[in-house]
Amino acid sequence: MANSNFAKQAALSILVSSLLFSSTLQAQRMLPLDDAISMAVAHSKQLQLDSIQLQLADSRLIQSKNAQLPQVNANLSYIRISDNITPFKVAFPTGEVTLNPQILNQYYNSVQVRQLIWGGGKARYGNELRALDKKTIYFDLDKNKADISYTITTLWYNLFTVKQSRKIVEANIELLTNQKKDADNFVQQGILLANDVLKIELAITNLQSDLSDIVNTQKLLKYNLCLLTGLDTKTAIDVPDALPVIIQQGDSLDQYLEKAVKNRAELKGLSIRKEQATVGLKISRSNYLPTLSVGGTVNYDQPNQRLFPNQATITGTWNAGVFLNWNLTDLYTTKQRVRESKLSIENMSSIMEQATEGIQIEVNEDYNNYLQARQKIEIANKALAQATENFRVEQNRFQTNTTTPTDFLNANILLTNAKINLITSTANAELAYRKLIKSTN
Repeated sequence: MANSNFAKQAALSILVSSLLFSSTLQAQRMLPLDDAISMAVAHSKQLQLDSIQLQLADSRLIQSKNAQLPQVNANLSYIRISDNITPFKVAFPTGEVTLNPQILNQYYNSVQVRQLIWGGGKARYGNELRALDKKTIYFDLDKNKADISYTITTLWYNLFTVKQSRKIVEANIELLTNQKKDADNFVQQGILLANDVLKIELAITNLQSDLSDIVNTQKLLKYNLCLLTGLDTKTAIDVPDALPVIIQQGDSLDQYLEKAVKNRAELKGLSIRKEQATVGLKISRSNYLPTLSVGGTVNYDQPNQRLFPNQATITGTWNAGVFLNWNLTDLYTTKQRVRESKLSIENMSSIMEQATEGIQIEVNEDYNNYLQARQKIEIANKALAQATENFRVEQNRFQTNTTTPTDFLNANILLTNAKINLITSTANAELAYRKLIKSTN
C-alpha cells in the first residue's frame, strides 16, 4: 500500500514538473528583427489611429460626392382651423359664390426635387480636397510606420549588444575565477602575496557589478520590446546571436540627399497640402460666380391655392423651373478670401523649403555618422587584435609568475573592453546605416 502511494506521488510530481517545464518552454520566444518590426507595426496604437483617420477620410469623400446627388424633400402637414369665421359670399347672375369657404381640414403635401447644375466648380473642388486629405493620411501612415520600425530596430540592436556584452562579462568572470584558483596556489607556495589575490577578487567583484547593470538593462529592453510588439511582458524573449544580413549600398551623399528629397513622406505630405491650398484658392474664386440649378415640385393640397374658389378636395399640381442664384455681396467679400488663400499657398511653400533643409541636414548627419561608425569598426578590430596579443603575453607571464597581477588584470580589462567595443561598434554601424536608410525613406 505504501509503495502504491509512493508511486502515485512520484507520478503526480513528474506530471506537475512536466507541466511547469512545458509552460516555461511555451513562454520562451526567439524574436528576429523582422518579426519584431512586423509585430510592432500590427500592434501600434498610432497606426490604428491612422487607420481610423483613413476611414474617416473615406467617409468624408463619400459624403462630399453624395452632396452632388439630387436633393429630394418631402413635406406632409395637416391643419385643423377654427369655424368662427363667417364665409364671404358674392352674388353673381349665375348665383352666389363663397370666396372663403370654411374648409376646416386642410392638407398640404409636397415633394420637391432640386439638382445643382453648375456652382462655379465648388462641388468638384470639394471632392478634390477630400481626396487630397486621404492622400496626406497615407503619407502620415508611411512616416509613422518608418518611425515605429526604427524605434523597434534601435531596441532590438541595443538588446543584441547587451546580450553579447553579458556573454563577454560572464566569460571574463569565469576566467578570473579560474585564475584566482591558480593565484591561491601561488600564495600557498609563497610565490604571491594574499593582497595579489585580493586584487583579482576585487576585479571579479567589479565585473559582477557590471554584470548586474547589464542584466537590469537587458530586463528593461526586453520589457519595452514585448510591450511595443504586443507580447505579454512576462514572455521570456531572446534575440539571435547573429546580426541580420543587410545589403549596404555605397551611394554618395548627393545620391542619398536626392533620394530623401524625392521619397520622404513628410515632403510628399506637404506637397499635397500645398496642392490643397491651390484648390482652396479655386474654391475662394468660385464665390465670384453664380450657381445654376433645376428643380420641380409636386403638390397635393386641400385646399389648392390655384383653384378658385377653394374646394375641400385634394388636388395635385406641379411646377418645374431653372434657378439662378448670385450672391452679389460675395463680389466684394470674396476678395479677402482669395487673398487669404494665396497667402496659404505661400505659407506652404515656405514650410516645404524649411522641411527640405531640415531633411538635408538630417541626411548629411546620418551619412557622416555612418561613415564614422564604419571607421570605428576598423579601429575596434585593430584594438581587439592588440588587446588579445597583450593579454596572451600577460597571461603566460602570470602563469609563470613573471608579471604582477596588476599588469595581468589591466590586460584583461583592455581585452574585455575591446571585445565589447567591437560588438558595440558593429551594431552601431548597422544601426547607423538603417538610420540613413530611414532618413531617405
